[in-house]
Amino acid sequence: MAEAMLPAELAEVTNPLQPGDELLTAEELADLSLFAALKKTPSFARFPGTTVLRKCKAGRVLVRQGESGATAFSILSTEDVIQLRELQLLKLREVLEAKEERRDPRGLHQHFELVSVKDLRVLEEQISDELVELRKQRKQYHDDDTPPVERHVSTAYLLLNDGVKQKVGFFKRMMLGVSSQKDRPEFISIDGPSDINSKTRQAPLHESELFGEMSCLNRAPRSATVVATRDCYMIEMLRNVLDMLHNDPEYQKKMDEVYRERVLDGQVRRLPLFQDLPDAEFAAIRERIQLVNYEAGTVVFEERDEADSFYVVRSGLVKVVRNSWTLLRAVEFKPDNWKNVWKELKEAAEDPVGALVWAKMPASVQEAAQGTPGEADQAALLAAFDSLIRTGDLHLELGRTTTEVVASIDSPQVATDCRDFPLGTKKWAEIEIRTFHRSLLEWVLPLGMPRRAATSGSRRILRYMGRGDFFGELGVITDSPRSATVFAYDHPDGGANQRLPDSRTGAVPSRCELIKMSKEDFLGLVEKSKKLKSRLNKIVAQYKEQAASAMTEEAEQINVRSQSPEFEQLGLIQGQKLMLIDLDRCTRCNQCVDACVASHDDGRTRLYLDGPRFEKFLVPLSCRSCLDPVCMIGCPVGSINRGDSGEIQIRDWCIGCAMCADQCPYGSIQMSALPGELELSASQQAILGDSDVKAVNDIAVVCDLCGTLPSAQPSCVYACPHDAAKRVNALEFFFKT
Repeated sequence: MAEAMLPAELAEVTNPLQPGDELLTAEELADLSLFAALKKTPSFARFPGTTVLRKCKAGRVLVRQGESGATAFSILSTEDVIQLRELQLLKLREVLEAKEERRDPRGLHQHFELVSVKDLRVLEEQISDELVELRKQRKQYHDDDTPPVERHVSTAYLLLNDGVKQKVGFFKRMMLGVSSQKDRPEFISIDGPSDINSKTRQAPLHESELFGEMSCLNRAPRSATVVATRDCYMIEMLRNVLDMLHNDPEYQKKMDEVYRERVLDGQVRRLPLFQDLPDAEFAAIRERIQLVNYEAGTVVFEERDEADSFYVVRSGLVKVVRNSWTLLRAVEFKPDNWKNVWKELKEAAEDPVGALVWAKMPASVQEAAQGTPGEADQAALLAAFDSLIRTGDLHLELGRTTTEVVASIDSPQVATDCRDFPLGTKKWAEIEIRTFHRSLLEWVLPLGMPRRAATSGSRRILRYMGRGDFFGELGVITDSPRSATVFAYDHPDGGANQRLPDSRTGAVPSRCELIKMSKEDFLGLVEKSKKLKSRLNKIVAQYKEQAASAMTEEAEQINVRSQSPEFEQLGLIQGQKLMLIDLDRCTRCNQCVDACVASHDDGRTRLYLDGPRFEKFLVPLSCRSCLDPVCMIGCPVGSINRGDSGEIQIRDWCIGCAMCADQCPYGSIQMSALPGELELSASQQAILGDSDVKAVNDIAVVCDLCGTLPSAQPSCVYACPHDAAKRVNALEFFFKT
């Protein structure tokens, strides 16, 4: 049944066919429960060669950790395979009958028609024998009452190189804050339905489950090595098939049910907040937890919104941004603002662009603008403005491209805000639409509208969050407005050197799936658990301390100013802790590099005195602590994140895939060889056998701004005898206000 060669589309991104693997016909694929249950049955005849059936013997390695991947896998249930083989056997016998009666068998089955009668008889016997074994297996499952989602058929392994032993004394360990395996979380998220247990470094995979979605969607490296633990069958598919599944409401409903049955309890209950929660208390709200989806670029909530829910990322990515709010608040409007905004709104109707804004105002607001507005009219006006900001479509009316829109509005602020938007206005994400309409209102109503840029401070990406991460808890706990804007990841911020995947090119997930818990349910859990309340009190205390230290930063007024093409091309504006070497002072003594090596017990430097020049400064290859840390996008195992001081950290479960190093536009992350060999446990060795496993021989290394030192000050700067080395906030240093 297997063909000798895979179709070109599949052959480019997956392994060759092995004995037992086969390409299924359109009819066979459509009969599988995975596709048969869809609301709209797919036409596989239009997508030939996009799937392959893998017959996996126990011990077969499906994917290897760290390798590139572009396909997803669905594990077939035993019932599915029986149905498939019965269909094939029926068709095979029809072809046999036609051949023996010397009739033309064309159209009966494309795989069997050119096979000789003798070979067909052999194949008939093989399928019959296979069906006998499958039916025995099904009977055993039915006798044991084991549903497909509990039939363990393969295992995902996280293979780490622990050959790096910290050979430092107790005192130095205490001083340097050397991390150990104890710092690892109990579970590590991977590209599968279950998380890896950090102690066993394993996660089970069951019949009817899907894995490898993130690799398929954004070409992320495989996050684990997956090995069949018993004979099983898997459908390997390209992205167009996976998208077809995700876009089907019936499939999504089924996946939501499976998620609630098998994953939700474990994923939510394992969060640090809920680890000690009794089963009965969690069960009381289990069914009230919502599973919600957000298209790429859609705002989950905006900074200053009311905190009404707590969220956990189920799949996809969210981006957390500070100083990116767009909606208006009455407190921003002074008496002069109110006086001018009504006058300017009335006059706007005489301007071509202003007339578009006027036309979007409800009749009650237009009527108030013609008379003497009162307090009730002010509230109605704010509501109308916010509605325009949230859902307006003026960008579509002003042009088909961003260039046309900017050209129609003579505003440097609008041009700056739209600088990183996609060319076509129909491709603007919600966060971009909101930003544009707020900026447009400020241009149309220059005296009446408060200036967002003058009060917000510089836009700062705090982090990216992936599967298993949670957010929104602080606002709920402290009963305070949201402190940042969160939206489904769409694309990175601008920068000429950034060539990163985005949803517009189809290279990242087109949506994000979240778990949502209401404020009432969340606080209800807190009230029932003393341990949870105690843990939250510590989080709140830490939050207040961080908020107090950030007040100065939040109060800064930063004017939008034009930047030189060179400054923008080098991406210097990204640097919150940009390393600069004053070449007029530097004597090339190399003490900054020596101090970097001495400050880290692994003997690896995080500073390389090479890089571009800007004015009198060398910009060396060292982490900038970027406003938009795109290095954090897509880590298969979530080992890269921000520390408490904003520094980039790479934790010790890094699998050496180099994705973060490839993503960094500035060459600040280096791959460093690890000593020793990859050591497998006895159980892993027994299962993997002599399989060609991709070893973890490298680890990503990045400057952590010496955050583990007691002083938390960069040693490279401290050690410079000529005051040539410095760490600066690029926006403040080059554009002081």
